[in-house]
Amino acid sequence: MKHLHPSILTALYAGLIFLYASCVREDTSACMQYEVNVRVVDAEGNDLTESEVLEKSEVYLFGENGFVRMIPAGVSSDYLFGHYKDDRLTLVAWGNVKEDTLITAEIKPGTPIEEARLKLKQYAEGNHLPVTDLFYCRKELSNTATRGIREENITLVMERLAAGLSIRARYLTERYADKGEGYTFIVKGTGSEMNFMGKVTGEDSGYKPLTLTDGQGDAYAPPFRIFPTEKGECIEVEIYRGQEKLCTVTHDEQQQPLCAAAGKQTDIEIDFRYAEVRTFVTVLPWGEVEQETEM
Repeated sequence: MKHLHPSILTALYAGLIFLYASCVREDTSACMQYEVNVRVVDAEGNDLTESEVLEKSEVYLFGENGFVRMIPAGVSSDYLFGHYKDDRLTLVAWGNVKEDTLITAEIKPGTPIEEARLKLKQYAEGNHLPVTDLFYCRKELSNTATRGIREENITLVMERLAAGLSIRARYLTERYADKGEGYTFIVKGTGSEMNFMGKVTGEDSGYKPLTLTDGQGDAYAPPFRIFPTEKGECIEVEIYRGQEKLCTVTHDEQQQPLCAAAGKQTDIEIDFRYAEVRTFVTVLPWGEVEQETEM
């Protein structure tokens, strides 16, 4: 954690005076002071905090009666707030929520945590934009402070919630000649919303990643990100030439449904050389891509 300049500390503690006033007007003995910092880890638990993968973070406070307020940011990844120490509280932290790909639906005071949600942003024709490198943490606060101790340090460890995908359709132009309309992949199967419990909900999504064609006749989508598939769920890949749907791929060569795990990179290769289309899936650590795609 970075050292704070004295003038900054003065401003932060002055802010706490106001927060205490919102906790109780005449007596602060019933209040707790919380200092919150955030960390980020990958799917294997490796600390990514110093890697600059986290570009922004937001912390939301929920009580027994629903949403209370957002926690104001301090310096760097530090947050400070005060609240009644007997209240049962839950903090939800999101990392890298950006308005160009995700919409935070309006959260009114009292909104249950299950009903607060993020929504995928859509293109004009209705398909969805891929998401950012999304991180998430939810932590219930168990107040164990004694009568004389009214301060608590909290660390929110955010895990990667986005799933990485890349797609390559080999020899696609040999099977379906290019008519100058271009090819498009649409990925369906996950929901279009993510609630503040970290669960995918909402209507079916239809991600439309950038799709390119190379000199070998392959169409491919460089690495992009989507909401992960939940247990027992799967995705499917639709391939279009212009507005014409050419085919839909739902299973790999082993007849396993296509899935996209949180924090992992999934490469899907669809081979059109044979009479029967063959599909191969490789799951790799985040950031690694086995296909010959541009990063």
